[in-house]
Amino acid sequence: MTVPVAQENLKQQVTTLISEKFGLDQEELLSGATFDELEIDSLIITELSLALRKELGVVLDEGDLKSSFTLDEALTVIRQKAAAA
Repeated sequence: MTVPVAQENLKQQVTTLISEKFGLDQEELLSGATFDELEIDSLIITELSLALRKELGVVLDEGDLKSSFTLDEALTVIRQKAAAA
């Protein structure tokens, strides 16, 4: 069962999810670096999309998240998708 995404907690939820699932440091994620710079490739982005669906109930289409995005840019897309759900 998925839990509705509270907008104010979304950044922390996504940061924790990425950190725990993919072994990335939360400070690095919050640094403003792009996913490319953090060595988050298209496979990890696909896995992240699946994890967001399973854990938070947010359904992303292929290509919604890009390796050129920062965490904040990705969160903008995730928030839009969560609001549309």
